[in-house]
Amino acid sequence: MSLLLKLWHSLPLESRAVILKPVQRNVRVYRWLMLRHADAIDQADGTDGCLPPAEMRYRVSSSPHADEFVRVGKACATDIQSALQRIGRDLKSFTRILDFGCGCGRTLVHMKSLAPDAQFEGTDIDAKAIEWCQTNLTFATFSLSKERPPIDYVANSFDFIYVISVFTHLDEEYQFIWLEELRRIARPGAILLLTVHGIDDNRGFVFERTYEKGLFPAWYQVTHHSKEYIYSTFDKYFEVLDYLPRGMNAHQDVVMLQKR
Repeated sequence: MSLLLKLWHSLPLESRAVILKPVQRNVRVYRWLMLRHADAIDQADGTDGCLPPAEMRYRVSSSPHADEFVRVGKACATDIQSALQRIGRDLKSFTRILDFGCGCGRTLVHMKSLAPDAQFEGTDIDAKAIEWCQTNLTFATFSLSKERPPIDYVANSFDFIYVISVFTHLDEEYQFIWLEELRRIARPGAILLLTVHGIDDNRGFVFERTYEKGLFPAWYQVTHHSKEYIYSTFDKYFEVLDYLPRGMNAHQDVVMLQKR
């Protein structure tokens, strides 16, 4: 593979783009070449060191492209602020904020300017992403999460927690144990924002095993929720304040919750 990598880096960027097209049938080879190509573009554009590596960006959104990574992160931060304003709150009103499932900081990096006095923290099960954030996003504190609770936060720690594109992937067992854990670490009256894939389906909850085998755990695939399911089920853990169809990046639905 090292010889192939040297050969790949010896090619002009234009030639690499041409080569990528016919190898798309081989998913693993295509992904490897695509990520190397994106890293090379970052370096050519002078963004090396300012953004997470292409592989980390790909794990977050299935796209390694730097401009898309930045655009979506900014949009998500703006949508968080808008969702809070709908319930009469503002990011500046919170003192300790947790990005649960922060990945490599796609959204978190744009949050600081919206709440400059808040203490930001992030957690994720991706060790490489957390290590990158600890090195590069020094305005916040990061910790590695376990796959199952508990996580290393004391009870009643946060007055605002946001969870983007996590419950869109959890099976029902993991969904419930993490709702309980988030309730534990939230302060009384705290706000929890999370996103779901909304559906109009009388089953309420649909869990589909769609990812390439071995890429993610069996409990982390693609999940869909109906609005009725959210109100009847999540209410056991938090008060459901609002539900915003496609309220996050014009794609995922936003659920606004409050700890009683």
